[in-house]
Amino acid sequence: MSLEERTRGYLNRERETADAASWQAWHAGKIKEICALGYARAPAVKRLLDTAGARPEDINGPADLVRLPVTPKSRLAAMQAGEPPFGGWLAVPVNELKRIFMSPGPIYDPQGRQAEYWGWAEGFYAAGFRPRDVVINTFGYQMTPAGLMFEESLLELGCGVLPTGVGNTEVQVGLMRDLGVSGFVGMASFLRKIGEKAREMGLNPRVDLKLEIGYVAAEILTDSLRTEVEEMFGMLIRQGYGTADCGCLGYECREANGMHFTSNAYVEIVDPQTGTPREPGEPGEVVVTLFNPVYPLIRFGTGDLAVHTEDSCPCGRTAPRILRIMGRVDQITKVKGMFVHPSQAEAVVARFPEVGAWQIVVTRENNMDIMTFDLEMSNTPADPAVFAAAFANAVQEGLKLKPVVNFVPAGAIEERDKKIRDERQWD
Repeated sequence: MSLEERTRGYLNRERETADAASWQAWHAGKIKEICALGYARAPAVKRLLDTAGARPEDINGPADLVRLPVTPKSRLAAMQAGEPPFGGWLAVPVNELKRIFMSPGPIYDPQGRQAEYWGWAEGFYAAGFRPRDVVINTFGYQMTPAGLMFEESLLELGCGVLPTGVGNTEVQVGLMRDLGVSGFVGMASFLRKIGEKAREMGLNPRVDLKLEIGYVAAEILTDSLRTEVEEMFGMLIRQGYGTADCGCLGYECREANGMHFTSNAYVEIVDPQTGTPREPGEPGEVVVTLFNPVYPLIRFGTGDLAVHTEDSCPCGRTAPRILRIMGRVDQITKVKGMFVHPSQAEAVVARFPEVGAWQIVVTRENNMDIMTFDLEMSNTPADPAVFAAAFANAVQEGLKLKPVVNFVPAGAIEERDKKIRDERQWD
């Protein structure tokens, strides 16, 4: 398929190219509808409005949402534990769900039965995916929703999907070569590893593999990594942004100049302390009100720090764009596409009484995240190598990520130090 065919058109032209007045009316109607539905069916929404001294009829559009407090993602696990399984946010009986997933926290993520539940098809089309593409999906197919989340939107778009999940790069190369795979979904750093494996196998990724379009997420995409992978395969790479709780929140178009806000939710960039909207160009937290009758999250704080613009885009889409995800508002940090919670790490460390103090240090080398556990030992292990291996295995089991274990001298970690120190530099 030609580049021109992949980069023209819209999945929903009327909505994606609506003028400001139409967007305002669309959001006002959806916000009013979801607040009324949530108040009637989801106890957490009722509590949210009651606590703010508001009735559903008081919330008639974006300006009225500011009356409601932001519910941070960091509170969701506690809310679910106190009122299982979904903290009062679910608006349908549990048995009416299609699937239930679990994200780190732990946080349960519901999937309703409606078509295109996760909302990624809009982004896939804007990125260049088209019906009849054969797509390899390398996101995980376990209890986290990423794999099935992306797959269902690809199927809705008319693509065929290979549900490989992550790992085994040699098999991934063989499948791409044998089946003429044209699209990739996953992490850009993993696609780079697949390209390197293809070269080790004596193949030229640009010639022997037929990738034309890639959609990447779950890690920050640097300009250098995008360029390297695009040149390695001779393909287009576009990125999306979302969460396991909300699905798609933003996506790049052909211009690759920021991620357009989804039309499936009302996205705000707000002051993390006050919850008031930030002006374009000012950093703030991504806060979401889902137009989802199954899971009506209202003013849900993702914890992601971002900058947005309302400038026009040459692609014709008129939604504001996230220019950059700048990191996390709180201590929760994303490493290799997985959220790492200090509480999760604490639970692992508690199994090793020899550890007196600890800190996670996240760095990045050759476009790959590295998670190092600095350990200050209260009792020196008889065999440090054996202890390090046991500790690393426990971390991998608990956090689903392989760490580097680093012993540091007494006093190197102070009580006031952050439990997770992110030292990554983004170009």
